[in-house]
Amino acid sequence: MTNILAFKDYYQKEKKEIDQALQVFNMSLKNDNPIIQENIEFFKDLNKDGKNIRGTLVNLGYSLLKEDKESLHLALAYELFQTSILVHDDIIDKDNTRRGKETIHYRNECHYTKDSITNRKHLSNSIALCMGDYGLYLANQIIATSYQKHPNLGKVLEIFNQTILRTIEGELLDVVLPYKSRHKELPLAEIEKTIYEIDLLKTANYTIIGPLTTGLILAGGSEQQQQDITLFGEKIGIAFQIQDDILGIFSDEMGKVKGSDIREYKQTLLFSRILKTIYKKEFLKIYGKDKLTEKNIEEIKELLIKSGSKQYAEDKMREYYQEGLSLLEKMSWIPKEKKQLLTGFVEYLKIRNK
Repeated sequence: MTNILAFKDYYQKEKKEIDQALQVFNMSLKNDNPIIQENIEFFKDLNKDGKNIRGTLVNLGYSLLKEDKESLHLALAYELFQTSILVHDDIIDKDNTRRGKETIHYRNECHYTKDSITNRKHLSNSIALCMGDYGLYLANQIIATSYQKHPNLGKVLEIFNQTILRTIEGELLDVVLPYKSRHKELPLAEIEKTIYEIDLLKTANYTIIGPLTTGLILAGGSEQQQQDITLFGEKIGIAFQIQDDILGIFSDEMGKVKGSDIREYKQTLLFSRILKTIYKKEFLKIYGKDKLTEKNIEEIKELLIKSGSKQYAEDKMREYYQEGLSLLEKMSWIPKEKKQLLTGFVEYLKIRNK
């Protein structure tokens, strides 16, 4: 069996098990107050039908050292964390849908129709912030109660909360950087440095390092083993984000609003690279426009291609993926079949188009 097929088979089994655990957990969420219960129902609806890739990585990290299923509650907690942080993310991005469903803030905005639009938006955003916070503490509670007698509980909570903190730090930078960049408050070198920090904090830690290392630590992983997986995750996570940024502009299958990265003045490697070329001025006339036409989007694509920025980003993406795989190959403590799964995971990421 090839690496990618081995991972896909593993992923489907783990995803099904996590889905079942989420269903049971969602059924247990109840409150006597109808206002609270209504929003718990909204949260529960979002807290299902996800990809469960991060929960799968928690279990995979654990399985590097142990083969039992003790990590399932930790995987469940990580999926709850993801749902919660996305509730906050939807407010920041002003998104009305998530996983093909209405977001919590938008559902409330549609519910409280008797007030002005300004008051409705403030009310609905406030409710969604509360529910995002609610989910984060539910995740912590699952870990605390499920592993209260586990010798590694303290270290697991430390790594789990560190992942949350780093994700929030990355989100903060991602929110502020476009403003500072647009208003020329930062030199290009500082913009590039901050883009790298965002990719590391918001993507590598949240998507790869966090889930793998929390699972590993639950299984009793050493400091050196944790460091090995962290270095691997940094390379793969940055490659993943560069790929995501390329697909965000060039793929029609991303599930995003078309041209949203351009409209939001998103700071990426593509963006910082083209600023070093003769196409900078032409690019900045379009990038960040509120009202984009199909022609504008095609012009941005063309500029990124002929400036060499797209090729540069693709080369860096491949470089980071290869560096991660090279690091993985040197980790003698990981069993062969587990290396196959991790390699398959990377290959799975590399071929995605959304």
